[in-house]
Amino acid sequence: MGMQMAQVMKRPGRQSGMTLIEILVTVLVLAVGLLGMASLTVGSLKNNQGAFLRTQATILAYDMADRMRSNTAEAISGSYDGATTNTAFTAPSCGTSGCTGAQRVAADLLAWKQQLEGANGSMAMLPGGVGTVSGGSGATNAGTAFTITITWKEDRWNESKDSISTEDQQTVFEFTL
Repeated sequence: MGMQMAQVMKRPGRQSGMTLIEILVTVLVLAVGLLGMASLTVGSLKNNQGAFLRTQATILAYDMADRMRSNTAEAISGSYDGATTNTAFTAPSCGTSGCTGAQRVAADLLAWKQQLEGANGSMAMLPGGVGTVSGGSGATNAGTAFTITITWKEDRWNESKDSISTEDQQTVFEFTL
């Protein structure tokens, strides 16, 4: 029995398992890694939102360009020149025979304004979006240059102010008829 007691009381030569300090250091390293991953995710979401808004602006610019291409005579004569979505538009009263070219211009600008600003209960495609068209009023033949400008508000990090600020962003689309 004396021999068995000696074996029980003998301490092992080396430690097995982890100490509390090793576990705390592991948890700290894991926490820092998870915070880094969260920061990268938030940054990618912000960049993704900016890309989405630029895409929406491009879609709206192409939409107006397509409307102008389908009403070429009025576009070249300058009916779209100087148009801005800051202007109040009324829906044209096209009869059963369809819209005239001038009525089609009014309908195009009204529809474009509603898409940009989210009128009639629909969601605005761009926050604080404003669209303008310039060009036309030139010769009544092809080759007339037009510029469509879309401006909107976007929250961005401002390094000089060390804070988030709302800034104007802009997409400019130029084409010829």
